[in-house]
Amino acid sequence: MKKHITAGTAVALCALTAVGTFNVTLLGCRSGLNRLLPSYTAQQELYGKLGEIKQTVDEHYVGTYDVDEAVDMAATGFVVGIGDRWSSYLNAEQFEKYKLNFGGQLVGIGVSVSYDEGQQAIHISDVYEGSPAERAGLRRGDYILGADGKTVKDDGYNEVVNAVSGKEGTKVVLTVRYADGETDKITCERKKVDKVTVRGKMLEGHIGYLRIRDFDGGADTQFQEALQELLDEGADQLVFDVRFNPGGSVTVLANMLDRLLPEGPIITLKPKGGEGGKEYTSDENEIDLPMAVLVNAESISAAEFFPAALQEYGKAVIVGDKTIGKGYSQRQYPLSDGSALILSDQMYYTPKGKNLAGVGITPDVEIPLPEEKYSNFEFLEPGDDDQLQAALQALGDR
Repeated sequence: MKKHITAGTAVALCALTAVGTFNVTLLGCRSGLNRLLPSYTAQQELYGKLGEIKQTVDEHYVGTYDVDEAVDMAATGFVVGIGDRWSSYLNAEQFEKYKLNFGGQLVGIGVSVSYDEGQQAIHISDVYEGSPAERAGLRRGDYILGADGKTVKDDGYNEVVNAVSGKEGTKVVLTVRYADGETDKITCERKKVDKVTVRGKMLEGHIGYLRIRDFDGGADTQFQEALQELLDEGADQLVFDVRFNPGGSVTVLANMLDRLLPEGPIITLKPKGGEGGKEYTSDENEIDLPMAVLVNAESISAAEFFPAALQEYGKAVIVGDKTIGKGYSQRQYPLSDGSALILSDQMYYTPKGKNLAGVGITPDVEIPLPEEKYSNFEFLEPGDDDQLQAALQALGDR
């Protein structure tokens, strides 16, 4: 509000002060106003430039355009222009999807998928129990070739994925190819479904394996349930797989690590200027079993801090590829029209006070996954997964 104050208003406010303090107050107001003027002038220039562009377009552009769409693109460009790959602008529709996804839900048919370039199709890697996809007969290993008239071959993977999602209660017509090669068209009603983020299974030798796809809402509950089930089945070693995990909630991350770590810090967040911030800690209750964590270059944010904390406490051996190094956390800043900024506004630090920005995690055992296996990751059998086998070997050597 101060940034919109005028010189006349400032003087009028000063004139209302008591006579005995008039000179001091006037000087104080002028000093404060002088500090505000450079910022105010800069904002005037910025808004003036955007207004000038709009006026020129309106006067001379021979086509038609959507003003709201143009403003959204301008907002997108501004955030891109700050040079932070982790910050973004979301229009109102995108923000609603973002909030739903961050909370552990989605509107769609209830599947996890990957892109199969060779088949030019969407490959279904997981079908959620009770989902529209399951009711329509889709299974892991089936392909989606197209949706509502769009095809992966002609329109691309992202266009078809966007076509599959939509408003709750509406229907989508899918062109599918089943694992046996038969092609068909089926109709699914889009529903709000809970994401299945964590899957656990027992490997040979009483080794519990947990695949963690993200750290969004509900992932910590799924993690605790899957982990306890493996422990009840007799797991005496654990492998956590956060490859291709884009991150998620710091709170969810801390809840997961609290079960695995001894008493002490988990992660510390510090805002601009470094003052204040928040520290997440673990209690003294911990699982004391040999552990390994699988990572790759697509393990980002919380998926880097998960192995970092376990590594720094000496709790787990890290296996795979070096991670990218994301050292900022983001928060949502809703705007008046329902859109929002997702803005990097805090630095975060490992238990030993290390920021991972541009540094990442260096695995204890560095081993790449061959390209043909990398692209087919979701469908690798344990015996064919070089990185998993290296993790099992590392556990055996401990």
